[in-house]
Order: sequence, then structure tokens, then C-alpha cells
Amino acid sequence: MLLKSKDTAYLGVLLGLNQIFVILSSVIETNTIILFAAAALVVGIVVVEFGGKSAFVFYAASCMLGFFLTFNKVEIITYIMFFGLYSIAKHIFEAFIKSKKIQYAAKLVFFNISLAAMYFTVRLFISFNLYWWMLAAAQAAFLIYDYAFTVFINQYIEKVKPKIKRN
Repeated sequence: MLLKSKDTAYLGVLLGLNQIFVILSSVIETNTIILFAAAALVVGIVVVEFGGKSAFVFYAASCMLGFFLTFNKVEIITYIMFFGLYSIAKHIFEAFIKSKKIQYAAKLVFFNISLAAMYFTVRLFISFNLYWWMLAAAQAAFLIYDYAFTVFINQYIEKVKPKIKRN
């Protein structure tokens, strides 16, 4: 996984952009989920440009930096346990599972495991009740997020990637 200096610089710029979104999620608390989703899209760009292994290293770096740079340590759990990791999981599911129905089932299982992990981790710090309608809304929001993520990545591949000169 040796990278050329241009690739390393490009990854550094993407990591900086990712951290801007993560830090802004602490500052602008009304848009936390949207900003974490934007940070996850940057991880998706790394998946497209460099592949899964580099994306996982990028994700680990973004989680470590995000944990140290954000003000609200409880909120970063959402990014660490779902948003950043989902970009890599989506790539794996779509690359190795051919059936769309099984892909969506795997994605929903991943989301629900992430949701349960987030819930039990956050419950260590904050007590709150979780109702069935919240889980139903989360499932619907996840399907919308997955669709929007796919549209963004496809637009990036078709319109932005050909214009970027990395060679």
C-alpha cells in the first residue's frame, strides 16, 4: 500500500475536509447527523479512489483525529460506529454480493448492529428511552441515506473523478 506523494497529499486534503465536517458537527449541533453523513461521503471518495484497504486506514485516522478534535465526545460515537464505517461496509457488500435484495438485507443488518452498538455505548453516558417508532424512523432514514450515498458516489465517479488529474 505504498502511495505516491501526490496520492498522500490528496488523502491529506480529503482527511482535512473530513475533519472539517466532523468538527463542525460539534459546533453546529442542529446538523450533527448531516455533517457526519458528509464526512462519511469523504470516506466513500477514498474508497472509490484508493480502494478498501486505504479507506480503512483513512477511516481509522479520521476516527482518531475526530475523537481528539471534537468537543462532544458522545456524538463522535455515531461517526465511529456507523457513518465512517458504513462507507467501507457498503463497498464490501456491493462488491461481493450480487443480489440487490441480499445487499439491502446485509446493509440493514449492518445498520441495526451499528444502531444497537451506538445505543448501548451512549447509554453508558446518557440515559434515554428508545421507542419502536424511533427504530422505524431510523430504518426509513437509513434507506434514504443509502440511496443518497449511492447517488453521490455515482455522480462523483461520472462527473468529478474524470476531471481530477492524479497521475
